[in-house]
Amino acid sequence: MNGGNKGFTLIELLVVTSLFGVLMTLVSGLFVTSLNTEQNILNTKRVLGEVSYASEYITRALRMAEKDHSGACISPGFTYEITGRNGLKFINSLRDYQCQEFYLESQQIKTDIEGIISNLTSDSIVVSDLDFLISGASESDNLQPFVTILIESYMAKSSKVNIQTSVSQRNPDIR
Repeated sequence: MNGGNKGFTLIELLVVTSLFGVLMTLVSGLFVTSLNTEQNILNTKRVLGEVSYASEYITRALRMAEKDHSGACISPGFTYEITGRNGLKFINSLRDYQCQEFYLESQQIKTDIEGIISNLTSDSIVVSDLDFLISGASESDNLQPFVTILIESYMAKSSKVNIQTSVSQRNPDIR
């Protein structure tokens, strides 16, 4: 009765089971990593969408800024002015020459139009920085008013998104 046994030994079963376990662990790890990467990409895409919207909204409004000759909104003879809350204030000709401000508060970009405050970004994203750099805002400097906007934002477990854009007012500042 030699050679009639056609089964597996205990050692063979243990080796195959161990190899199968290692292979399943590797495959599961790759699957979890790919799901995390996909979630990160979706979060970054959402942040980019919201911040791009806010940036487009801000640039459109800033393009239509008018010089404040009366001093009702900002210093007389200026087009743009940095405010106490590090925002940017100006007169918007698109909104019947109302005073408008963009600023960062509670990690959201907000706009204030004559005391009516609106959010430009949602609670689901974090805007960690909003900066405005102004050039040529005064009537006396003989430069075309020009604003550079810098926005830094992110969402939980996603990469930071940095956006920078520059805009000048539509009406040339020519005497």
